[in-house]
Amino acid sequence: MKNYVSIDIDSLGFDDQYKLLSGIIIPRPIAFVSTLNADGSATAAPFSSFMIASVEAGLLAFSVGPSENPKRTLRNVKTNGEFVINMVHEQLAAQVQFCGQESPEGAGKLQGAGLTLLDSTLIRTPRIRESKIHFECTLHSITQFGQSNMVVGHAALMHVERDLLTNDRIEPLEYAPLGRIAGRKYCLVRDIISV
Repeated sequence: MKNYVSIDIDSLGFDDQYKLLSGIIIPRPIAFVSTLNADGSATAAPFSSFMIASVEAGLLAFSVGPSENPKRTLRNVKTNGEFVINMVHEQLAAQVQFCGQESPEGAGKLQGAGLTLLDSTLIRTPRIRESKIHFECTLHSITQFGQSNMVVGHAALMHVERDLLTNDRIEPLEYAPLGRIAGRKYCLVRDIISV
């Protein structure tokens, strides 16, 4: 007979809840979201509470958790009504970690991470050239759950590196997506099983 420990999640503070849940619900894909600041400069931040909200409606969603300072990404999305989700592959691990750290207003995260920008086609917000897949998104809705905000965007246009496509499908080992575990821990897609 296995022994279990029961944990009252509601009795935990936010930090403990986050550490526990984010360490269990793994691996998680990462939305590396680029947005435009009020001065027209671009910024980017990673979000690992990320999902397909609706396939048929082309909706992607990511959650912005609470923080001492309002997240620039959330503010920029509310102001501009658009953003780009840049998908993350394993070679972007260090840059994503760098861009996920708190930085002063106006700090050039993208430049500091050694990332370059690429014009989008339908929206003003640029894409990140080093990403292999981009979704140009227009804001669908923002819903508050507790202190977190779920941002839902309509993926109006997708860009994919040609080498990733085989018969109109993404080749996962070529894509080499990076998964988030918790803290500074990530995982790679190396073994794929068929059941």
